[in-house]
Amino acid sequence: MMISDGVASVPGHTPQVCGWASFQGIKAHAAGYAVDNMGQVIWLYVGGPQQAVRSLWASLAGGGALEIDQTPVRFERETSYVRVETQMGMTRLYSTSLLHPQASLLFMQPGQDCFYVLSQTPETVPLRLFFRMLNKALALPLTLEWMDYLWKAGTQMNFAERTEKREGLAAPRERLITTLKAKACGGWRVLTDLTYWMLVVEFGLKQGMIR
Repeated sequence: MMISDGVASVPGHTPQVCGWASFQGIKAHAAGYAVDNMGQVIWLYVGGPQQAVRSLWASLAGGGALEIDQTPVRFERETSYVRVETQMGMTRLYSTSLLHPQASLLFMQPGQDCFYVLSQTPETVPLRLFFRMLNKALALPLTLEWMDYLWKAGTQMNFAERTEKREGLAAPRERLITTLKAKACGGWRVLTDLTYWMLVVEFGLKQGMIR
């Protein structure tokens, strides 16, 4: 677990209470979160009494699951989350922000199955951040002019017809970019399979969508 002394940075414009984060009777306000389809934490922002906030963090770090909006959430195993704790103004309350390293351009590592893109709102897609993270994740020459096409292709392209004729190449079970379950932010998971991103680029070049 990595800990920063800096001020907590959250994807949303203004944190808003969207429920309780609880574990065995311990509660804190959940001001925002993003989780993947397995309920694993990508980003979590909670606030409340310092002891409660730290107890919830300890329960996650120890392999337990918190409950938010009647949904169990947990840490991805063997993952060094970024943790920032800060006092909330002149109060005795504290906030803790937890971030999956693959959701940070600074901390993400190439060679992983995916990375995550977070935004201020579900309607706002940070395309430049997405492009920089994809460029870091893939050993594939990409140009900034392809940014919009890569996002649209990743969220919309169906690989079934393009892969069925290629021996030994099975179509991915889902699109390359899928939406995370999130509150107070927008979030997407981006798969980093080089083979399929090469197909995206190949298709775009052949169709004249990129050059």
